Amino acid sequence: MSDPGLVATYRLQLRGGVGLDAARALLPRLVALGISHLYLSPPFAAASGSTHGYDVIDPRAIDPVLGGEAAFVALADAARNAGIGLVLDIVPNHMAFTPENPFVADIMRHGRASRCAGVFDIDWDRGPLHFPVLDGTAEDLLAAGQIGAGGTAQSPVLTIYGQPYPLRDTPLAREVAEAGGLDAPTLSDLLAQQWWSVGDWRGTADAIVHRRFFNITGLIGVRQEDPAVFDLTHRWIVEHVRAGRIQGLRVDHIDGLARPGAYLRRLREAVGEVPVWIEKIVKQGEAIPASWPIEGMSGYEFMTPVTGLLTHAPGLAAMREAALGAVPDDVPAEVRTVRAQLLAGTLAPELRRVTGAAGEALAVSPDRRGPLGEGIRDLACVWPVYRAYTADGCPLDPALDALRGVNRQAGALLDLLHAAADDEPARIFAARFEQLTGALTAKSEEDTVFFRSVAYLPFCEVGAEPELDAIEAGAFEALMQRRAKSTPFALNALSTHDTKRSADARAALIALSHFPEPARRFCEEARRRVAAADLPERWGLYALQTALALWGEAEAQDRIAAHIAKAMREAKDISTHEDPDEQAEARGAALCCALHAALDDPAFWPGDIQARYQEARARTVLAQAAFQLTAPGIPDIYQGTQRFTPALTDPDNRRPIDWSEGRDDLSARKEALTRDLLEARRAEPALFARGSYSLVESAGGWTVTRECEGRTFSLEIARPLAGMQG
Repeated sequence: MSDPGLVATYRLQLRGGVGLDAARALLPRLVALGISHLYLSPPFAAASGSTHGYDVIDPRAIDPVLGGEAAFVALADAARNAGIGLVLDIVPNHMAFTPENPFVADIMRHGRASRCAGVFDIDWDRGPLHFPVLDGTAEDLLAAGQIGAGGTAQSPVLTIYGQPYPLRDTPLAREVAEAGGLDAPTLSDLLAQQWWSVGDWRGTADAIVHRRFFNITGLIGVRQEDPAVFDLTHRWIVEHVRAGRIQGLRVDHIDGLARPGAYLRRLREAVGEVPVWIEKIVKQGEAIPASWPIEGMSGYEFMTPVTGLLTHAPGLAAMREAALGAVPDDVPAEVRTVRAQLLAGTLAPELRRVTGAAGEALAVSPDRRGPLGEGIRDLACVWPVYRAYTADGCPLDPALDALRGVNRQAGALLDLLHAAADDEPARIFAARFEQLTGALTAKSEEDTVFFRSVAYLPFCEVGAEPELDAIEAGAFEALMQRRAKSTPFALNALSTHDTKRSADARAALIALSHFPEPARRFCEEARRRVAAADLPERWGLYALQTALALWGEAEAQDRIAAHIAKAMREAKDISTHEDPDEQAEARGAALCCALHAALDDPAFWPGDIQARYQEARARTVLAQAAFQLTAPGIPDIYQGTQRFTPALTDPDNRRPIDWSEGRDDLSARKEALTRDLLEARRAEPALFARGSYSLVESAGGWTVTRECEGRTFSLEIARPLAGMQG
């Protein structure tokens, strides 16, 4: 199944001025570095102004903004000639919910009779498709010239902010289009006739009738469980895989699909033996079904053990002790509280959808489903994994079945999950509940509590948990040995477009853990300073760690200001995306910038450790890369990170890459290490693909050894601070 040519993937973010021709121009650099596969963010036609490509409007076409089909073929041909494969990030779970999307547009015009009606997850019985896009009332926007009539009698549209919204073919719609204008009463009558509605963007989510990606109304869920929908949305992908232009696929957000396993089996049948990886986040101890026909996950599960190994336990304990009273003292309780708030607010449409499915499966009439909804809420609030896969025919983990005592409804709900393999109403409920728990876990933990429980930010990362501990070399070795046996071709990532901090930003904080007493004093100083900013004390801890993460970086103040604003909105208790407190955000940014500036002064540092800390940070940067490049699995190098690249949450981690040759010493050392180890992997593919893994610890660091059929590779990796073992 696996491509024997796999050595390392290199993730490149398209858009923002980077198109397919620019990707083609990078091929010589990637060859020189030792990369085997160029791994592209979604290149498909996306919504106007898309900065990331996950808001696809047509998966059957390459976005003209990126160069279109001709540019993709040219890139594929050039990559083949250079000996580099192409890996595409595909987005089966959702598309952009916009009239620009031709599938959505057809539904807007024809309703349930549309040939595209089955493409998306839509609760048709609850009302029309709803677009909360207005900044005010429709009548006020008509008066302001922001709404108007357009199109032709054969294809009438309503223009809203210049965007054409297809109209149902009615005499009134044809009349308005021919007249070229309309008044308020006519607008009201016209909107009442449509298969869709519009409302204020600040309104509640009650009118939403489509499955969303998390709580993003602008993305609509796709019904990949329908073979016809799969064929429609994968036609282009399959064609180019079979033509030899695509050598690997990364599947975005597999947990959003109703039946992930069935989807992956269908995908494998369609694309043959090319490698397939999935974006799947797992909690500690959570596993994916062994029956899935994939090479493995996209690498989030690799980051946490590396962080745990390099973290110095006494320093971690000192930072946590210094944070007492400033961060939640019970992380699971904080998560449960946040989940309940989300289900009562932004995720209420999703809870309503699951409740409806449970009511149908249990024959509970709509007017008596209140307790059922409460039972689903309570069960979801304590669900310990991202999702189960009973809708896919997998048995329910006994640990999950033990949740029967959560409430009076839990037993019946868990019985439905058990029955999902054989009962269609139960399967529908299971799919919807499992889709909900994945979204709820992500929104409550990595998108909320990870910005509250901030004693040690390296563990506030995708795939990690704030209360994790440092691990010993033996535990890391055992994890890598299991990885070598079960998923030897899974991706090993340290930084991605979705990580909260790049590996090199985390390295700055991991290095601090090797100075326990100075770390404690830093945290105490940060808590003291935050009082003047009139913010909760944890924002002092967050500001300190953010300042350290970007210490020495160009344009740091602007980057800090943008990041602190986003972090506060994600935390959702002072500021929110819907109702931002810009004054609090500005105070938080000012505090962080002041701490960032103070780091340049040796007198700010406790004792005489500034230079020693800088060396510890550099060693941590190199150690992370060395573990990634020698571990079982395929190293996935995020754009630019072959050099020293501290970055924060997106969009900071999606800034353009500086390809200039002028490099600092640490960047040069990291790039040389990357190039040398990739050369070793290319020279000994069997050794790194099938070889055993051992890790021996010493006072100075660790020795990694890979062995296979008489061939041996060993590498000594220095610890962040020599002499500090364990």
